[in-house]
Amino acid sequence: MKKILYSFIFLAFLGCKERGLDTKLIASKYYKGVVKILLMDPDLEKIKPGSGYMGRGSGFIVTNDGYVFTNKHVIEMCVKGYIEYEYLTNNTTKTAIDVYSEELIQNPSLVKAKYTGYTVPVVQVFYGPGENDYKLYLAEVVATGSGEYDGALLKIVNDLDGKKVSKKFTPVPIGNSDNITQGENLCVYGYPAQFSGTASLMLKDLSTLSLGIMSGYDYVFNQDYGYIKTDAEIHPGNSGGPVFSEDNKVVGIATAKGPTTGIGLIGGLNGMYYISAIDNKAHTALVERGLTLPKRSSSINAIKGERQPIKTVAQINNDIAIRVENENAAKRAALAKNYTGSNLFFSLISSSPNGTLPPKEKRYTNFTLGNGAQRGKIRVFLNNSPNPLKTESILVLIDKLSTYDGKYYKYKDLTLSVNPRFASTYFDFNFYDAATYRVSIYSGEKVFIKSNTLKMSPKKL
Repeated sequence: MKKILYSFIFLAFLGCKERGLDTKLIASKYYKGVVKILLMDPDLEKIKPGSGYMGRGSGFIVTNDGYVFTNKHVIEMCVKGYIEYEYLTNNTTKTAIDVYSEELIQNPSLVKAKYTGYTVPVVQVFYGPGENDYKLYLAEVVATGSGEYDGALLKIVNDLDGKKVSKKFTPVPIGNSDNITQGENLCVYGYPAQFSGTASLMLKDLSTLSLGIMSGYDYVFNQDYGYIKTDAEIHPGNSGGPVFSEDNKVVGIATAKGPTTGIGLIGGLNGMYYISAIDNKAHTALVERGLTLPKRSSSINAIKGERQPIKTVAQINNDIAIRVENENAAKRAALAKNYTGSNLFFSLISSSPNGTLPPKEKRYTNFTLGNGAQRGKIRVFLNNSPNPLKTESILVLIDKLSTYDGKYYKYKDLTLSVNPRFASTYFDFNFYDAATYRVSIYSGEKVFIKSNTLKMSPKKL
């Protein structure tokens, strides 16, 4: 009788035991459904094996026929394309790779487009706990969020040999993100990037669990739908991975971390209700599995995951050339206006000690040659007062008048550095031959500043 009573008490205790976050269960039962997503450019890969790897993130299988949830930003290069480009920052040219956008290619700091293309998502699905216990599949982007909600739906379609996939996958359990409460324990599951390198190295990076609590909500980064906050660690590579609640079901998608506090930001899983609605088959199956209409959803819109058109490298660089020419034309026009009051004159070196501007009575256009190798050395002044020169160099074109046909011909070209903040500058030049010279000065931007002539007469015997 006592044994029966004890058994009854024990069973009653088990029945009343509160369920909680079971990380061992999650890791052992659902690791086959938590996937790594690698972004590969097949065109680059054909040109140079290993060069096609563009990045990675996480995701999770939500149906047994291979539908996958992840973040929109993880697979944006598959839909919007990407661009490798050079840009100017602090007078230094650097190279970067980013998601393609019209805003980016219109950025004034963009110097040159080097490559444009699209990536395809390669999904790494583990079937065992070992580092080599996985298979790779090609997926297609079915739908993405078009508003602030950072979600995307993929579908595993082929293996790497192009054979259509028919196997059944292990989906993770779907929970209700509207049912979690502040203070509840959470588990972030995914593939944070512990190192950088090639695609083959990225495949060796194994899954990681990180624990924390549901810290609250954020409606600044996403004013409409909001984010779930957590102190569980979220790192690059975690993006798109599942977040489990105390029901041991997925209630969110690890998305980002706050730039100031480092608090993790999670997209509520219920938002995927609208993203999956693009695909009727997927949506029906997901609703049957528990995907729930979100209570707050005014910002969630979805579009098909079709590739959006992008410009070629030649088109972008042509746009850059036109933009730069327009910018330079505007600068030249402003400089030309700046030089309307400039003066160009000549003086003896002895009349302007230390390069000071000589008085008007010592400014000449006729000189008599002296003796020796420096017989025609004259000081040339350019004065733009009261305006600064606003250029870092000047181009000086010195031409000599021909006594044969009365035309000017090139005698000497000079490029000289000047201080753009100064209103005047000077240089010394040896007008060696007895002749009439024309001196024309342009800014480093090839804007005409001023021209004047001087005559060098032979020394009387």
